[in-house]
Amino acid sequence: MKGKIDLHTHSVRSDGTLTPTELALLAAKTGLSAVALTDHDTTEGTAEFIKECGRLGIEGIAGVEIGARFRRELHIVGLYVGGTELEDMLSKLRDGRRERNIRMAEKLTDGGYDISAEDICDGRPEEDIKNLGRVHIANALVRKGYIGSVNEAFDRMIGKDKPYYVSRFTLSPEECVELIKRSGGVAVWAHPVYAVSSEQEMRELAERLMAAGLDAMECLYSRYSETETEMCMRVAGETGLLVSGGSDFHGANKPDVKLGCVSGGYVPYEILEKLKDRIGE
Repeated sequence: MKGKIDLHTHSVRSDGTLTPTELALLAAKTGLSAVALTDHDTTEGTAEFIKECGRLGIEGIAGVEIGARFRRELHIVGLYVGGTELEDMLSKLRDGRRERNIRMAEKLTDGGYDISAEDICDGRPEEDIKNLGRVHIANALVRKGYIGSVNEAFDRMIGKDKPYYVSRFTLSPEECVELIKRSGGVAVWAHPVYAVSSEQEMRELAERLMAAGLDAMECLYSRYSETETEMCMRVAGETGLLVSGGSDFHGANKPDVKLGCVSGGYVPYEILEKLKDRIGE
């Protein structure tokens, strides 16, 4: 019987700590029927992940998470994505990550914090810096004793508007949605609570993104309160958006987030069936 699923996860190909194979193995151990790998700006782990899911009898889904250019944190998840146009743009986005990471390391060093590209990669091939995010810079700061925790690094040093933050090349929210739709995928507004300050603002932004082709909102999420979950469900219902859900699992980089777990319990398979109907999967 098809049961619980998780449509938002990360591996070492971006800012998670499990390999795609290890993620699939954990999904099987957790009892998931389906799971999507949605690494930031890359699908490099997809082939390995899908192969291992198939071996384990799990429905593996090719996905990606793209950070949009917005005043607050706004990410769009694509499910069932693929194609040359998508890969070309993701490559440009990763080039932007590499440039930003190097510039942040230089800015930190100029400020008295000796952080190099090698420190950020922490034993990974230096070319992997294009897949890494600010959490890896935060981890380097912690390892070198400059800061006490990853959260403190973001709060004091490398979060938006903090002294050592550097912006990177990004797409508008509409461009993210349109790219995913042209790739044949389902476009989901990830953790929408993070992008807005009120329910009205969420509704208005949802309608704006729907005009670009948005399919769904992530209404079930690991870090939502009951009130936030209910707000997302109301907005989705009022606008006609489908419901999606996922844990945003990162392994040891977010140790409090467990694979397959969201506020209120878990994401039922019926949600995936409705998403697949949208694109005829």
